[in-house]
Amino acid sequence: MSHTPSQPHRTPRPSRRQLLQAGAANAALGIVGAPAIVRAQTGPKIRIGYWPIAAGLPFYSAIEMGYFKEAGLDVEPLKFAGAQQVMEAVLSGRADGTANGTGSANIAIGEIAQPGTFKIFCSNPSNVKNVLDQVIVPLNSPAKVMADLKGKRVASGPGIQNVTLAKAVLEHGGATGATVVELPIGQHVAALAAGQVDGAYTL
Repeated sequence: MSHTPSQPHRTPRPSRRQLLQAGAANAALGIVGAPAIVRAQTGPKIRIGYWPIAAGLPFYSAIEMGYFKEAGLDVEPLKFAGAQQVMEAVLSGRADGTANGTGSANIAIGEIAQPGTFKIFCSNPSNVKNVLDQVIVPLNSPAKVMADLKGKRVASGPGIQNVTLAKAVLEHGGATGATVVELPIGQHVAALAAGQVDGAYTL
């Protein structure tokens, strides 16, 4: 009766693919366990469209103070002239999202154009306690109440939503017959100082 000597037990050598997978997993775990600033540098860039209005102050502060990087997010702010341009940038793939201050009506129009593109998960709507817009006049203006702007030229932000809101606010306040003039928000104060408009519905 013949006896075949037993072979010493050998541990299977890992394949190249297994080594690469393990290396990738360890690298991912290293990134997750790393400080947020490192994750922000290695994570995908998040392009956020905005237009410069007062309602966007929380977003500007988060950029300037580094809050996004502290949270491990690499956010690239993209400035646009108006809310409609922000919405169009998302539709065309030039922006990944919008900052606060982009009108819900603009987002709704974008969602109608390309269903499934937009989702609002954080908003700061304007209401009695949270005032984000106002009607302003020059310091030397005789206007004391909204009705004093009856028949006057009043600036509004660009876009159909701003114009519609301005007309509704003025009419509701008794300023019937006022002419609404579209101007970039950043030009409202200069236009008032130059006497080009008598008031401004601004954000």
